[in-house]
Amino acid sequence: MSSIEWLHDFLRDLSGTGFAAPAPVDDLRGTSVASADGAIWELLTFVPGRSVDWVECAMRRAGDLLARFHDASLRTRPRPQRPGALPMSDCRPLDPRAATARTQLEAELADIRAGLSGVVHGDATQANVVLDGDDYRLVDFALGYEESLVFDIAAALWRNGRADPNSVTYDPRRVETFVRGYHDVRRLDANDDRRIVACMMARGLQLQQRLELRGGVDDTVMQRLMSIERQQSDLREAIASAIS
Repeated sequence: MSSIEWLHDFLRDLSGTGFAAPAPVDDLRGTSVASADGAIWELLTFVPGRSVDWVECAMRRAGDLLARFHDASLRTRPRPQRPGALPMSDCRPLDPRAATARTQLEAELADIRAGLSGVVHGDATQANVVLDGDDYRLVDFALGYEESLVFDIAAALWRNGRADPNSVTYDPRRVETFVRGYHDVRRLDANDDRRIVACMMARGLQLQQRLELRGGVDDTVMQRLMSIERQQSDLREAIASAIS
């Protein structure tokens, strides 16, 4: 099974749960994956909606949406890991700063890996949430794979936990609002404050390794990772407040 076939198999299952998301549509050959001129095309249903600014209200709704997706994901059939996936436990970037952070996170990540896992979205951020009437919808599951559900929360916060997209500094209030929205639907426990912050750092390690594998050079990822490390007490306090 190819990586795209794996994803479409999951999306078919997800559609059966009633969760609103793009669903594969087979062509006359009975496949939802087509190729033309060397390009791969996915045949999926269209999810209507417009992009939204992640003001405080939207942050809470987005947290609620991710929690409902996780509920639906856990109702799909168990499946092997997606081909080509890069789980956080396998991330070992070469940058010395990232390598140091990875060593410091080892115990936390071992604890997180032992927790609840399922198919995650992998990028439930502003770019992939649309508003259709009064309903928030999740789109673009291209980065989905089998992972800790807590990591999916952190992946969303990695990008949208900052009030200014051009800043590397995280906003504890935005983080708290998103987690509160999630917790309203799926209860988090008292240790998830440290787990989410650890996974935010692991998200940085994952993105840094992807960058290195492509041969790219961009220090922004490491700047954000170091910012999370500096702010971890404030971030943990904000998350603890949301789940108390």
